[in-house]
Amino acid sequence: MNILKVSTKNPKGLINEINDKIINNEIRSWELDDLGKAISHKGEQYANHFYFQYHIDDPKGILEFVFHSSGTSDFADSRAFQLLERMLKSHFGDKVVIINL
Repeated sequence: MNILKVSTKNPKGLINEINDKIINNEIRSWELDDLGKAISHKGEQYANHFYFQYHIDDPKGILEFVFHSSGTSDFADSRAFQLLERMLKSHFGDKVVIINL
């Protein structure tokens, strides 16, 4: 799996909420890239090994998190989707449905 798809009423709004929570330190374990188009985990064993880039399919109400890996840590790669799902369920569980588990 290289993409995690999330169904939501407002994909652009969800991106803004994720970014705002990261910026405001409400989501502490993830960081935002300089362009606000990708997130990565800050944990020591995960940092600089992978990130997820946002892709919106707005007509369908789908927000895709496209996985990118540096290929330097099989462990980090194996946990990436689990970490992302946990963050989404914890902070946005009432607004999203993960549609490809």
